[in-house]
Amino acid sequence: NDIIEWQMDVLRHFQHAQVFRLLVTDLEGSLLLETLSDHLTALADLILGTVMNLAWDGLKKRHRDKPAFAVIGYGKLGGKELGYVSDLDLIFLYDDDHPDATEIYTKLGQSINAWLTRHTSAGLLYETDLRLRPNGATGLLVNSMVFEGVRQLAVKEDVSEVDRWTKAISSLMFEGVRKT
Repeated sequence: NDIIEWQMDVLRHFQHAQVFRLLVTDLEGSLLLETLSDHLTALADLILGTVMNLAWDGLKKRHRDKPAFAVIGYGKLGGKELGYVSDLDLIFLYDDDHPDATEIYTKLGQSINAWLTRHTSAGLLYETDLRLRPNGATGLLVNSMVFEGVRQLAVKEDVSEVDRWTKAISSLMFEGVRKT
């Protein structure tokens, strides 16, 4: 679709321009490393929010105006430590008991990943790593928040898992998701 390709290019041009602006400021010596990482993380959060909305709007099958969906950032995104070439370590969670929720949110997760990683004439936004989800690359792309909460209680003894969750941030929490 030409409109989607155009939207992807506009988003990429915006992201590249912002990274270039930060690079120039960084080369001038005006930014502390921590401040640079904060700005790069905020940019990624902004891009993720925009991509989430565009991907949701593009779904043919949905049952609500806003998704009950969260993107959780691990690694450098979760720790607000993004660098210029950092990938985004992501997992997707939903809080929706609709009978078709798993199917709908799986398509949303796939669409978000495609928006982020598809190469267009303007390049790409980010590389992503989705292997940190439960059961790694063989696990479900999206999980219900209830499932994830139970899983976290079950693996409390796993220090690396607890550390990942401690470091993880909820990059995006939408109105439809309960905040507890």
